[in-house]
Amino acid sequence: MSKVKSFFSNNIALVGLLIVLMIGVCVQRTFISPANLTNLLRSASLMGFLGIGMTFVVLCGSIDLSVASVFALSGYLMLNMAQYNIVLAFVVPLLAGALVGFINGVLVEKLSIPAFIATLATQMFVRGLVQMFCDEVTYKIDSVPVPILALGRLTFGNLLPLPLILFVAATLITAFVLKRRFIGRSMYIVGGNIEAANMMGVSVPKTMITAHILCSVLTCIGGMIYTSRVGVASPLAGTGYEMYAIAAVVLGGAKLTGGVGKVSGSFIGTLIMSSFSNIFSMQNVLDAVWSDVVVGAVLLIVIMVQAMVTLRGGGKKKT
Repeated sequence: MSKVKSFFSNNIALVGLLIVLMIGVCVQRTFISPANLTNLLRSASLMGFLGIGMTFVVLCGSIDLSVASVFALSGYLMLNMAQYNIVLAFVVPLLAGALVGFINGVLVEKLSIPAFIATLATQMFVRGLVQMFCDEVTYKIDSVPVPILALGRLTFGNLLPLPLILFVAATLITAFVLKRRFIGRSMYIVGGNIEAANMMGVSVPKTMITAHILCSVLTCIGGMIYTSRVGVASPLAGTGYEMYAIAAVVLGGAKLTGGVGKVSGSFIGTLIMSSFSNIFSMQNVLDAVWSDVVVGAVLLIVIMVQAMVTLRGGGKKKT
C-alpha cells in the first residue's frame, strides 16, 4: 500500500493526465482516434517549448512574462529573413531570443528588479516592436520556402509530426542538462536557497541569466514552428501564452518559489493543457471559453495543495 501511495505522490502529474484522457474518451470516443491524437500532440508541441523554457526560470525562483512577445517576434523574424537567406531565417530569431533572455536575466539578477516587473516591461517592449515591424497587420511574404513550411507541417507516416519529434528531443536534452550538468543542478540550488548557492560557489548571476536565455531561445523555437504551421506572422501571436506556459509547469509539479520541478513534469503538464483544450473543442455542452475556467480551477487547486503541503512540512518561503 505504501508503494502505491509513493507512486501516486511522485507521479501526480501523470495520474492527472490519465484522468483527463479518460474524461476525453467519455466526452467523445473519437478523442483517441489517431487523427485527433496527432492534432493534439502537434498543438502540445507548440506550447511545450514555452513550458520547457519556463521550467528553467521557475526552478531558479524567477518568472518570464515576455515569452508570449518573443513567440511573436521569432515568427516575424523567420519569415522576414526567409526572403534573403534560409540559414538566417533559422539563426536570427534564435539570436534575438537569446538577446531578450540575456536582457531579462540582467534586469532580474544584476539590477535586482523583480522578475514580474522586469519581464512585463520586456513583454510590452518586444510586443510593440513586433507591431511596428508588422504595421499592426498580419505579415506575409510572397513565397514561403519549403524548409520553413516543413518545420511546422512535415509529418512522417501521416501520424508523427516533426514538431512533436522536436518537442520530445528538446524535452530529453533539457532533462539531461538539468540532471547531469552543473548548470542544471545549479538552477535547483539557486531556486532552493540563494545563500547556500553562494556558499557552494555557484554563480547566481550566471545561472539566472542562463535560465532566462534558455527560456527565450526555446520559446523562439515554438514561435517559429507556429509561424511555419500557419504560414504568416501575426503581431498578436502568442497572446496569453505566458500564462499557459506557467500553468503547464505548475501542473507538472514545479513550485513557483523555485528549487522544485522537472522537465518531464512540464511535458506532462503541457499535454494536460492541450487535452483540456481539445476536449472542449469536441463537446457541444459548454462554450469553449469554459476551458480557461476549468484549467484555472485545477491550477488553483494544485497551488493550494502545494501551499498546504509546505505549511504542514514546516517549510518557509524563500526570501
